[in-house]
Amino acid sequence: MNQPLFSLPAERALSPTVRTKYEAYAAQGGLLGAFTYAAVVLETDDDDLAATLASIPTALFVTSSLHDDAIDESDDWTGNRKQRMNEHVTLGDLAFTSVLEAANSLPHEIDLSPILETVRQIGRGQLGEETLEPSTATLEDAIARVDERGSVWADLAVSLIGAVDSYSDNQLERLRTVTRDAMFVLTVVDDVEDLPEDVANGVASVPTALYDGDLSTCDSPAAIADSFLASDAPRRLEALFDDRRAALETGVHDLGETTDRPNAAILDAVQRALTWYCESACSIPVAQSVPPTRQREIRTQVAGDERMRRRVAERVVADLPFGAVADSETVTAIDPETLADVVADLPADPLADVLVALTHVGTVADGVMSTSLEEALATLERRAATTA
Repeated sequence: MNQPLFSLPAERALSPTVRTKYEAYAAQGGLLGAFTYAAVVLETDDDDLAATLASIPTALFVTSSLHDDAIDESDDWTGNRKQRMNEHVTLGDLAFTSVLEAANSLPHEIDLSPILETVRQIGRGQLGEETLEPSTATLEDAIARVDERGSVWADLAVSLIGAVDSYSDNQLERLRTVTRDAMFVLTVVDDVEDLPEDVANGVASVPTALYDGDLSTCDSPAAIADSFLASDAPRRLEALFDDRRAALETGVHDLGETTDRPNAAILDAVQRALTWYCESACSIPVAQSVPPTRQREIRTQVAGDERMRRRVAERVVADLPFGAVADSETVTAIDPETLADVVADLPADPLADVLVALTHVGTVADGVMSTSLEEALATLERRAATTA
């Protein structure tokens, strides 16, 4: 990491497992940070301000995730349980300290009051994790719970963007809608992957609500996974995702209608945000996930004709975290025709840089989390096979 969010403890003071967790959570939370960065720098042209605001959702996600693990996984830890608990909680606290430092360094005119309320909501949401009873929770209850869990992170990012006072209320609401729909998809995907643990812990979720029966009667994690995969629930989940993806695509289009910045300026903001992500949030070097040969291929294609540009852009966008596969067609939040119109007139060098960085983001995201229903179901199936 070239410019880490905060200084990690010495190598010997932190186990490799927890260090790896930190890096994965920073890479995940950094996606929200990069979104915040791009929106802020587009309007302010201030990289220092954008980086400071982007670090806040990233570090808070690390804090929340590590503290969650200290609660959810502690019963399964063997060996030095106290040390592992201490590592999780302390590293989470260090991440939170970096949030306080970032907030303290902001200009006095930046009002963080809405952000503080959102952080309180994150805490209340964690305390209320088990308030829904799986045996009685309806699908509507479960969806509302996911919206609450996911939307609070969307609200956090958009509140930070709104703190610079450059976007209209209409634009902020559209940003919030798009981010909430994206977070819903990723949250439910994560719930599919964590289904056996959620059933064992008595946590209601959208997957359990869609299952016709009681998964808690299964006698093993493998039986839970097998029963779910053999049911109609995966198909019903796909139909639910189709609705959310359609709403996400509409939201992206509506947001674009309110943006009066030229495409070249938007590209520049995205490039700067991705540079921050690669240097501050992600521990994996770009060259490791996007080999030099692939980078040269992308640059050659971007320098080619419009058809070749469109093809490489579509391929990169399809591999991003919010892409998904349905009926052998790649479905993303970005309409291919709109994408073709955008990339046709953009300067080649920054466009190539952005596409290389987006390829890196897609690869990293795939390595630290499931980003589509298809991937989550495949992971669930593999876990069922290995724990049988």
